[in-house]
Amino acid sequence: MNELRELIESEIRRPSVFVDESVLYPEFIPPVIRYRDKQLKQLVELFKPVILKPGASSVKVLLAGPVGTGKTLTSIVFGREISRVAESRGIKLKYVHVNCSRSKNLVGIIREAKDSLCLHIPDRGISSNELLSVFLKLLNRENTYLILALDEFEYFLSTAPPEDRHAIVRMYDVLQEDVKRVNMIFIARGSPASVWSRVDSVTGSYLMKNFVPFEPYRASELYTILKDRVDAAFHQGVVGEEVIDYISKMSGHDTSGDGNARKALAVLHAAGKLADKDLAEGRTTRVTIDHVRQVIAQEYPALIDLLDNLHYLNLHEILVLKAILHALKESGLDYVPISTIEATYDKVCEELGEEPRKHTQLYAYVMDLKQRGIIITKTSLKGRRGRSTYVGFGAAPLGAALQKLDAVIKQLRVG
Repeated sequence: MNELRELIESEIRRPSVFVDESVLYPEFIPPVIRYRDKQLKQLVELFKPVILKPGASSVKVLLAGPVGTGKTLTSIVFGREISRVAESRGIKLKYVHVNCSRSKNLVGIIREAKDSLCLHIPDRGISSNELLSVFLKLLNRENTYLILALDEFEYFLSTAPPEDRHAIVRMYDVLQEDVKRVNMIFIARGSPASVWSRVDSVTGSYLMKNFVPFEPYRASELYTILKDRVDAAFHQGVVGEEVIDYISKMSGHDTSGDGNARKALAVLHAAGKLADKDLAEGRTTRVTIDHVRQVIAQEYPALIDLLDNLHYLNLHEILVLKAILHALKESGLDYVPISTIEATYDKVCEELGEEPRKHTQLYAYVMDLKQRGIIITKTSLKGRRGRSTYVGFGAAPLGAALQKLDAVIKQLRVG
């Protein structure tokens, strides 16, 4: 125990290029949102009736755009500020943010919303519409208005039954209420057309009525965003302007990148970690362009995309992904059958002392990983008889991906 204590103490005392690396995490909310004034203004205009005439109508807004374009951040900051304005006017308005990759149906969404609002609703043995009705009655009793933001809404549209989609998007058509206390922000990856393709024309018209688009970031915009984070995350002078310029031009939509701010921040964070290692070994005291090049060479774009998705997954989804990568690595094949993945998953769970999920849940996790673009599936392979599900992985190196997964699993289990 003394050795472990000394190890912890030495790690705490170790010099670092970082002041606060949590500033570079995907979930960090910066004090200032850059280059989203237009979207914030649209949200203010659309939600103005919630303040001026609360309950007279239910506002529904769709935020859509590519990954890493500030949709979630904009929604959270807007929800926080409009709630404060409402409170100053004596209106009890709450903002609740639900990720649909965790809560994939109406019951899951209502459960998460009621828990956030500390509302007690027994949700066993009643239908989803009955649960929704009780939820609205409690809002009436508490005289509470709600802005409910559904993030990664495309997953809900893909997985929820039609009646759940209908109830969420057209809530006050399903349940007639004089006072409309629930307002919605739908947040979806991709284009409006991709959202429209998942629903019927009537539901689509509801979604597209109030649409706020998010465009990929330009290099100059990413430079400012990265500079803000550098000033807060690193010691002064550790990251030069040439490094920020290099990453922003590599990532900017107008300079052959994808305009993904989250990915640009992930590259900066990984480069900082390499510099930290070099600092400990006495080689450098700065983050350099060479560190950035090493990240790009080592991590691969596919691996950075994987890291971008990991914080949306629960522990057992990550354990299933680890089983997939292990099975692929051990077999040397491009695709492995789901039966092999299940056997490997059981071993992974046994090693960690985790109770493995049943086959149906494991299959649902595999389909969710496919939906996210993390894995690839086929229902048949050349030379194999019959139809089964075979699973493959993208271009990222399996060893490096497994190392990242192990680090995330450790964090989740400690948490």
